[in-house]
Amino acid sequence: MPRDSTPARSAILAAALHTLRRVGLDGFSIAAVAQRAAVAKGLVLYHFGSRRQLLARCGSAIADERARRLAAAQAVGSGAAAADACWEELLSQESDGTARAWLALCSADVIDRSTRHADFEETARAMLLDGCAVAIATGAPLQEVRDAFDTGWLALLDLATRP
Repeated sequence: MPRDSTPARSAILAAALHTLRRVGLDGFSIAAVAQRAAVAKGLVLYHFGSRRQLLARCGSAIADERARRLAAAQAVGSGAAAADACWEELLSQESDGTARAWLALCSADVIDRSTRHADFEETARAMLLDGCAVAIATGAPLQEVRDAFDTGWLALLDLATRP
């Protein structure tokens, strides 16, 4: 469960993340979050102020979680092992709704990619992962996405080793 300053705030954030992962932005409402958290709508607004502020906090939580999960995947080794682990992590995020939530928040301008990653290598890596997540989420054939994923990683490795 996400950590936040109070148990109620933490429970509301967990409910908001669950709701966002399951129903996306279209089904995301203060009422749905309050029902999931078993609290009054007023308590959700007390802790987060508005739907937009709650979505922004969800975005921060998902960004942190994705960064942690992808860093763990990349840490399994180098080369093909790391690429395979990242691929498996992307598939996992698609199946648990994390990719859907992340992409919805990015498309709604809740997440500002330009300030999240300042240097080129990090930005390129994030864009590759997000691009693959979009392709998977929209039903592109997995083998085609995997080929693009592998090609992207090879290009990033080539850029990283150039003087």
